[in-house]
Amino acid sequence: MMLMWTNIGIFAATLLWVALLVKLSRRWLPKKGLLVLLLAAIGSGMVSFNGLVVGGYIFSLSSYLSLATILLLLGFLFFSIAGNRYETIKAYWSSDQQWLAAASFFALSGLLLYPMAGGLTMFDPYRLGYSAPWSVLLSGYLFAWAVLCVLKRWYLLLVLILASVLAYYLKLLPSLNLWDYVIDPLVVVYSLFTLLKCGLCRLSCRQPLN
Repeated sequence: MMLMWTNIGIFAATLLWVALLVKLSRRWLPKKGLLVLLLAAIGSGMVSFNGLVVGGYIFSLSSYLSLATILLLLGFLFFSIAGNRYETIKAYWSSDQQWLAAASFFALSGLLLYPMAGGLTMFDPYRLGYSAPWSVLLSGYLFAWAVLCVLKRWYLLLVLILASVLAYYLKLLPSLNLWDYVIDPLVVVYSLFTLLKCGLCRLSCRQPLN
């Protein structure tokens, strides 16, 4: 079981490495070039240095990524290579509304979890991710977001929440805490950056009041 968890961690770290290379190159590389880069990046991630693959070195720094982050990385790589195919699904993936909803969830959850768990208050929300009775509160929080996703048609976020909860019950990661399946510092920082960028763009495009 431990070997499976380690392999998943290295796989996620390799995805992060590959996604970074594709992100930096997709503006000037054609789709076929991106595919070649993708395969080359995956191959380089499996190259061993001093008995440890590149993905392993990245994993030693990033530790385990959440299931939500893994799915976002897979989605980014898939749609970067797929191009205009699967237009119906890509429409949801590329929608600003979908991404803003997901970014709001991860940013809010991270701001609630990490500062308070770090000792900012006497209450530690991280323990809500463990078994009952505390997990009922976190489950209620996620359920409320899931209901909101259904009402607002935020399908991207809904899939991420449901998949993370399912992965928790299947114990796909070594953590016994539900929080670790839903969010991690990487996706929280990225979400905060996304919201900040969106806010600055709206301010710069806003017409002056008469």
